[in-house]
Amino acid sequence: MHDADPNDQVLKAEQLGYLRDAIVALPERLRRVVIGYFFEERPMLELAEELGVTDSRISQMRAEALELLRDGLNAQLDPALVTVEENPGGRAARRRAAYYAAVASGSDLRARLASDAKSVTERVAEEVATAS
Repeated sequence: MHDADPNDQVLKAEQLGYLRDAIVALPERLRRVVIGYFFEERPMLELAEELGVTDSRISQMRAEALELLRDGLNAQLDPALVTVEENPGGRAARRRAAYYAAVASGSDLRARLASDAKSVTERVAEEVATAS
């Protein structure tokens, strides 16, 4: 990895920093699904039982979280790729705008580019613990 382009390394570090901020900014139940499913590799049925919903609902929540994460990252890194709202003045649009703002204010450039050895999972766990 020593031969990697420094610009690519900085971009990847920034993307991972924004990913951490985007996960932390998710609504609690969606965050629990993302962390449980993707980072802890827990089965949907187990997450469903924990949250008191069906495994089908967990699948829907996972899809909703992934869409929010994608748009939250894009809002910071490439705004032209953000999904256009059908009703820009509506409640859903306001919630999304608040989410994008939370992602943007989640950390500063120095924190996003921190080159410590912590994984995204460890950094999310720390952020969630300090936010509680």
